[in-house]
Amino acid sequence: MFITKTLATVENQSTHARIAAELAVFAAGVLLVTALARLVIRLPWTPVPITGQTFGVALMALLWGRNRAAAVIAGYIGLGALGAPVLAGGASGLAFGPTLGYIGGMLLAAPLVGWLADRGAARSFFTAFGAAVCGSVVIFTCGVFVLSHYLPHGNTAALLGAGLWPFLPGDFAKNIIAASIATRLNKSN
Repeated sequence: MFITKTLATVENQSTHARIAAELAVFAAGVLLVTALARLVIRLPWTPVPITGQTFGVALMALLWGRNRAAAVIAGYIGLGALGAPVLAGGASGLAFGPTLGYIGGMLLAAPLVGWLADRGAARSFFTAFGAAVCGSVVIFTCGVFVLSHYLPHGNTAALLGAGLWPFLPGDFAKNIIAASIATRLNKSN
């Protein structure tokens, strides 16, 4: 909430103040997604863990819009690629593996959800939830596509059981929470 109010008041500040505020928001966003990436539930039948990262993507995009959310997620992934232990469970480094599609999906989902928020989607719960769901569709599509290269080909049931179905209830809850927070904060500003 502090960051949202800070961004709203910084528009009338000097260039230096705006840059400082944007850098603070960027750092806070990267720290938020990093913290949420520490929330990991491993499932024994899949290499894909349940994490809090997608909640961070939805929440930031709904609150901060396309440009800020895209920059934060790109920075977060970039730090992970450079070896910082920011990815799920404190992992670092990017390689073509079973979870890379989900990470790439986050990079695409943040600007999409943010773009929808920039056009007013975060003003009501239902449109904010719909925008967050659009982001989830992108993340899961990219994730399942890459995961399909690591599971036996032609076994759609196994693929969806490893990369989609177990994640939907939690993703539904994360999107409800993100939409609720975003609409509440948008109404208070």
